[in-house]
Amino acid sequence: MSASEFPKENFPNTFIVGAPKCGTSAMASYLSCHPNVFLPDVKEPFYWSMDYERLRMRHSMTTLENYLELFSPACPQHSVIVEGSTNYLASEVAIRRILESQPNAKFIAMLRNPVDVVHAFHSEILFSGIETEPDFETAWQLQDQRKAGQLIPAHCEAPQFLQYAEVASYAPQLRRFFSMVPEENRKVILFDDFAADTGASFQEVLDFLSLPSFQMDEFARVNASHDHRFKLLSKMILNPPAPLRPVMEGVRHVARQFRGGMIDHVKHWFRKPVKRTPLSEDFRAQLNQFFAGDVAETSELLGRDLTHWVGARLVEQNTEHDARPLELQVTGG
Repeated sequence: MSASEFPKENFPNTFIVGAPKCGTSAMASYLSCHPNVFLPDVKEPFYWSMDYERLRMRHSMTTLENYLELFSPACPQHSVIVEGSTNYLASEVAIRRILESQPNAKFIAMLRNPVDVVHAFHSEILFSGIETEPDFETAWQLQDQRKAGQLIPAHCEAPQFLQYAEVASYAPQLRRFFSMVPEENRKVILFDDFAADTGASFQEVLDFLSLPSFQMDEFARVNASHDHRFKLLSKMILNPPAPLRPVMEGVRHVARQFRGGMIDHVKHWFRKPVKRTPLSEDFRAQLNQFFAGDVAETSELLGRDLTHWVGARLVEQNTEHDARPLELQVTGG
């Protein structure tokens, strides 16, 4: 069945497209409290990013029917139906495919200091089993080899995620995004603003989506740094041996149908909060220098000075000189 054959009320009309580790989970959680907003239990189905094929399989998003089933519980009161796969901004095809089915869709992008993003993202994909190198500095230096198809973890569902530099290089992603989505249908939120005044950022999103004001009791922290409480058991669940994969997928499917209550309690109990190992001063300085050029471009695209993310002097240097030797040095090429 083609997209045009489905009732339009079954389609999400709002997409939180990334970037990862920029507050998207929190924004989705806060929006889900609004009586006129529907979000599915699976926040990131990854359906429209056809260039991340194995990642789409995580939730069996192989057909449009499977995808739209996520949104079938939406009611007429839900004027805004939200989907939040944070790889859509980086995907080369996702936003275009969405617009082919939902031309008037609205999009929310959230951005954050790229150095903080790659550091946090490494922890996140290490938790999910996509990454296996526990030391972020080592993982950063492996990018060139992995780009060539070497040293990819056996259960890595998205090799693109191992290219940390590309994940947090916003300028090319924004250029593609802006070229396809008209200004009135897109909103970019900076994590700096979101963290400084969460209520104000939330209200801006409600206004953007033409939703009535809604008073949140509190803006609780969402998706803080975490690790597995039982590593071997978690590894078995996330990456089961081949003979057990159909069984585990069946268990996951059932769990998705009964989320909330005990299921969410067990899932939360399997996680433990951790403090992320801080970056060394030298490595942070290298990352600042690497991202300086992209931050300069991003500042121009957004019409806002973001040079404090990496240091204004570094941005000036990288816009005046060819940064290619630095890139090879930083990525270990």
